[in-house]
Amino acid sequence: MIFPWTQPDLDRLLAMRRALPHALLVHGPDGVGKAQLARQFAGALLCESPLPDGDACGKCVACGWFAQSNHPDFRLLIPEADEEGGEGRAEGKKASRAIRIQQVRALAEFLNVGGHRGGRKVVLILPADALNTPAANALLKTLEEPPGTTVFLLVTGHADALPATIRSRCVAIGVPLPAPEVALGWLAAQEGVEADGAPALLAAVGGAPLRALALAEPSEAAAHRAVLQALAELPDTTVIRAADTVAAHPPRMWLPLLLAWVSDLGRVLAGAQARRFPDRADRLARLARSTSLERVASYAAWLQHQQAVAEHPLNPRLLCEDTLLRYGALFPAEAKAKK
Repeated sequence: MIFPWTQPDLDRLLAMRRALPHALLVHGPDGVGKAQLARQFAGALLCESPLPDGDACGKCVACGWFAQSNHPDFRLLIPEADEEGGEGRAEGKKASRAIRIQQVRALAEFLNVGGHRGGRKVVLILPADALNTPAANALLKTLEEPPGTTVFLLVTGHADALPATIRSRCVAIGVPLPAPEVALGWLAAQEGVEADGAPALLAAVGGAPLRALALAEPSEAAAHRAVLQALAELPDTTVIRAADTVAAHPPRMWLPLLLAWVSDLGRVLAGAQARRFPDRADRLARLARSTSLERVASYAAWLQHQQAVAEHPLNPRLLCEDTLLRYGALFPAEAKAKK
């Protein structure tokens, strides 16, 4: 599925078909449709009767196989937890949220034989930042000596979490946020979204339409409100109490929310208006009086780094408590007042 704002990106990719590099890194903010874009392009590369613009016809045998996820010249690498039935195993072991070295090694036979249909082979890695260190190293060896006509499509919302050696062997394709009016028009037209509430949804997620649509779901909205409230009450409340609420959700949910909150705090300190949480401007202004822009900027940079481990932290509760303790340390005056 291609969204209105990613059509130009697809056109750019299709124009590269005749001189296609062996590896592409599709990167950009979460919630802009990078995965859908990469899948559409993969289908176009495997299509045997492409349209004049190079896109998939959707009617040939190859397109039928691809739609049913059983094309012999296509492989998808995703975390075990994202596979069908992957949230748990029969033996009770929790499925991994990382892409592991065994998955990369399993590509060897696929890569070393010719394409079943005599054309390209495609490997889609989603998300590429889920590659753990051994898996990334194994993939690097393949990217250094790409086999035949295989094309690797790596998709990530956190390109800086990938080793520089892998990034350097890919051609980067950036997928930006859509223009606000485009995102708003699309979101307001979706089922279950009230037009009056669409601007607030987009503001809460920084303008990413797919994240805004997910936030419109009642359960997602309730979780968002609970975590935001717990964060906003710090440092007036205890870290343990806040962590009881925040740690009930995966780090990949609450870390971006905390980063957005801290970003708005930085904006207020710089004399600008809150962008993501304008309805909490008074609270942000009060917090700004107890900290400094230097402290907030340093903490925001640290948070950015933590997003690299958000998918597979060793101890989610410990990560949460450490993160919130560091956040509370931004407000030494508040801490003294509580003693």
